[in-house]
Amino acid sequence: EEGRANMLTQIQTANIPDFTLAPIVSNADRFFELGVYFHNPFNKWSKGIANGAATAVLVGDAAHAMPPFLGQGANQALQDAYTLGAKICEYNAMSRGEVVVEDDEEEPDTSFGRYLKEYEQTRWFATFGITIKSSFLGYLETGGIEGYYARFRDVFFKAMGFVGVARKILLDAATPKL
Repeated sequence: EEGRANMLTQIQTANIPDFTLAPIVSNADRFFELGVYFHNPFNKWSKGIANGAATAVLVGDAAHAMPPFLGQGANQALQDAYTLGAKICEYNAMSRGEVVVEDDEEEPDTSFGRYLKEYEQTRWFATFGITIKSSFLGYLETGGIEGYYARFRDVFFKAMGFVGVARKILLDAATPKL
């Protein structure tokens, strides 16, 4: 009952028309309070384990959980998986001698760790940018007193849409960065 009362209060406080949500909330039998989390973007995405005998690699939310306000979680996880798979294929081809590694150093780094670092470098900037944009949008969506930030958001996006900036920012997140 506490969850139901809390949800109904949130609907009323946010001035959401309750003719749609109130019946759903009133008839629901369970409520879950879930937080929105994101990771420190400067943590490494791979690490040797078992005394270097194996490597654990993070993808998707495990590597870069982000607020859901741009709806990019699954998209970014798929791009991570594709990029990681491509780097593993590159490493395997190099290991079989099918590809010669070109490097300025006398002895090029042919370690698996190098390919994992390339995976992380390829995906980090794109996911970091989306995390920042999603955090900003979430702050506008949920912050403020009496919907002040939401009203600001609406005016801001209308103006940015008019000049073409909103399209660039929001669609940029959906464009693959592989």
